[in-house]
Amino acid sequence: MSTLLGIDVGGTFTDVIAYDEREQRVLVDKVSSTPANPERGVIEAIRKLREQRGVETGALGVFAHGSTVATNALLELKLAPTALLVTRGFRDVLEIGTQKRHDMFDLGLVKPAPLIPRELVIEVDERLDREGAVVRPLRDEQVDALVEAVRESGVRAIAVCLLFSFQNATHEQRLGAALRERLPEVSVALSSDICPEIKEYPRASTTVIAAALQPLIADYIAALDGGLADQDVKAPFFVMQSSGGVMSAAEAAVNPHRMILSGPAAGVIAAARLAQVEQYANQITFDMGGTSTDICLIADGRPRLERESFFDGRPVKVPQVDIHTIGAGGGSLAYVDGGGLLRVGPESAGAQPGPACYGRGGTRPTTTDAQIALGRIDPASFLGGEMALDVEAARAAIQEHVATPLGLDVDQAAAGILDIADAVMARGVRVVSVNRGYDPRDFSLLAYGGAGAMHALSVGKLVDVPRVLVPPYPGAFSAFGLVNAELRHDVVRPVERPLAELTVAQVEERYVPLVAEARERLAALSGLARDVRVNRMARMRYTWQDNAVELTFDDGTLDEAALAALVERFHVEHDREFGHSNPAEAVELVAVGVAALGDLPRPPLEESAEEAGAPEPRATRRVFFRETGWVDAPVYERASLRPGQRALGPAIVEEREATTVVTPGVELSVDRWSNLVLTYLQEAR
Repeated sequence: MSTLLGIDVGGTFTDVIAYDEREQRVLVDKVSSTPANPERGVIEAIRKLREQRGVETGALGVFAHGSTVATNALLELKLAPTALLVTRGFRDVLEIGTQKRHDMFDLGLVKPAPLIPRELVIEVDERLDREGAVVRPLRDEQVDALVEAVRESGVRAIAVCLLFSFQNATHEQRLGAALRERLPEVSVALSSDICPEIKEYPRASTTVIAAALQPLIADYIAALDGGLADQDVKAPFFVMQSSGGVMSAAEAAVNPHRMILSGPAAGVIAAARLAQVEQYANQITFDMGGTSTDICLIADGRPRLERESFFDGRPVKVPQVDIHTIGAGGGSLAYVDGGGLLRVGPESAGAQPGPACYGRGGTRPTTTDAQIALGRIDPASFLGGEMALDVEAARAAIQEHVATPLGLDVDQAAAGILDIADAVMARGVRVVSVNRGYDPRDFSLLAYGGAGAMHALSVGKLVDVPRVLVPPYPGAFSAFGLVNAELRHDVVRPVERPLAELTVAQVEERYVPLVAEARERLAALSGLARDVRVNRMARMRYTWQDNAVELTFDDGTLDEAALAALVERFHVEHDREFGHSNPAEAVELVAVGVAALGDLPRPPLEESAEEAGAPEPRATRRVFFRETGWVDAPVYERASLRPGQRALGPAIVEEREATTVVTPGVELSVDRWSNLVLTYLQEAR
């Protein structure tokens, strides 16, 4: 028995969940994030748990962490000086990229500048063919010259991406060994370790991103390790990966590209835990924080996983939960543009100065200011009363920057700010559902994050979902995902062969070493795993096509029937995702992979018997809704609501870390797992 600790660093707040296995007690907390030194917010949260909440930090069993450090470094291009080694003749791999346009209708589209300037791209006189056979060997004198060239460049990191190294890593590994031995102060990332897959540009881009992040993340992990020691934390330290599993902090320091979506992925994992309940197996997660909203689709209890994405226009090939991010959050700034149109985001007030109502020097209105101006948030009980909000400052900011320029009163202007933000987020929900062949009417919208439950019903109405769910601890739900996470290690290898040319035994042979490698790597990460299992992956496409479909299935020896069923699934999924299929066409096996998963201690999914009766409101408050104008809405304390209880909107449900806005024409109920279930009545449609 031990205490599990999850801490998620967001743009505005750092969220904390501590679960005591012995007493089956959950503690939830929030502290302000410290963007300039993000580790300080984490240490402050732990100190607060120890000094104010009585948590014995020396008795912690697991510490899991989600962070935006890698994300912010990439967004702000605050990266370590990095050089790139490439096969001779491929010096411009980053400059040329591909012909893909992430916005094909933007005639003024400009490709992102390479992260490494051309003068720091160094050619290596070696060559392999497409099968990995040596065409031009790597000579010792060439290795010596390259080490000296890197030394003279003065870089802190080096990326190595040689042609066809995913087929034969010998040359890359020789270079890596020499660089690490002779230049121990320089971080080294090899594409054969980081991304051993086909497609030269995405592989080079991913390796460069990993190399440029390594010194920064290593410094962050070291600083956090020191702070944990000061707080007497001896528990194993894990970091959330973009794939939704955790890795050791040491692993994160050398594979920082795996944590680009660290924080948002944790929330999806918490949602996937809830999706074990059959009626909630289909969800669209709606994580609205201070600076952005992250949206993900979970079908049949599993979140969609991508193997390649684009970050600020640059490809990153790494397993990651398929999260669509919208630049709209509680701190998104509202303004009137030069054409007289009301805009919301993507610029955010952030943690400093924050919304005008925070009283930290902010003077421009945000969506949070609009919510408090309309009575949705109690200014006296925000964060349990630890942070008083200034309603008049919020209304004054809206008046100056929105209401007066548009000729509206403050109430109309505030409602307009929320309408614009909701419309932007509704488009994001359609991207992960309708655009990928899923009908939102088959899904619940799961709202969390500090602001998610205030906007979810109006967003859900726009996309026609049948219900909105608000889980326990919505304001710290991503931190809850951290204490529900699994250890995870992914291994992928290219195949690039038509299935007709492979026997079932030959396909099975591709998986056997990958399963062994993944299990061995996971076992080396921690002895805490209570159960280890393996999922297999097959990436397939029609011959001569580029659109691939990735299918996952349980570990086990393949036979003819299992392989035939896999091909049938490919045709079905290809039709759903791309709108067509051709069962008569030859199918190519692009890549195979495995994911080793190990259970860590985690809280149980608690279930309570339902009771009848209506809840008793704690108070009433004047709240503005478009449908009704200002009305006296009942205010319920979340902790007082019991499973089985029901009420009708309009209403407000308050808890320390979040507020749920129940709009008119919506029924509020509490299910057996203490989720708030918000169902649209017919007249609300």
